[in-house]
Amino acid sequence: MGKTITMPRPNEKQRAALGETRRYVAYGGARGGGKSWFVRWKAVLLCLRYGGIKVLITRKTYRELLNNHITPLSAILDGVAVYNRTNKCFLFPNGSSIWFGYCACDGDLDQYQGAEYDVWFADEAGQFPEHWLIQIDACVRGANDFPKRTYFTLNPGGPGHGYFKRLFIDRRFEENEYSEDYAFIQALVTDNKALLQ
Repeated sequence: MGKTITMPRPNEKQRAALGETRRYVAYGGARGGGKSWFVRWKAVLLCLRYGGIKVLITRKTYRELLNNHITPLSAILDGVAVYNRTNKCFLFPNGSSIWFGYCACDGDLDQYQGAEYDVWFADEAGQFPEHWLIQIDACVRGANDFPKRTYFTLNPGGPGHGYFKRLFIDRRFEENEYSEDYAFIQALVTDNKALLQ
């Protein structure tokens, strides 16, 4: 190990998302806004900086995880972290780890029963119904001092659309939901244009 990796320059919205530390962060909007890039790099940066933390990245299917995260991260983390195919996780020398989970039906929620994570990245979170989101988010807990965080990336529509609109757009909070815990960063398809020129 000991290899140096260099993060490409983020666009303005990615930079804002990378710096956001509130308990719940939604990064959403147009396709092509660089949201999955943000998920990969924020997870890597957190794991490199904070020893012993446990990060979860979810998508609806394992194939989506493989295509959008595991394969790109394998290239980024070659010589930096080791991928365990059996457990579907990257293990860092400092004890931190990035785990991958899918949820395509109610039965898939069983894999999260009793699990604990410090950070959860729900990529394409709008595809998850509200009760899945609440149940998986209950796993963002634990005894260490690391401040627990949940990051949602979103495109408009899907089963979770109403839930995210209420929290991040309308900002209508219910009992035990506090406005200062929620941040929204709107992704636009034009966000990546400056980087391509």
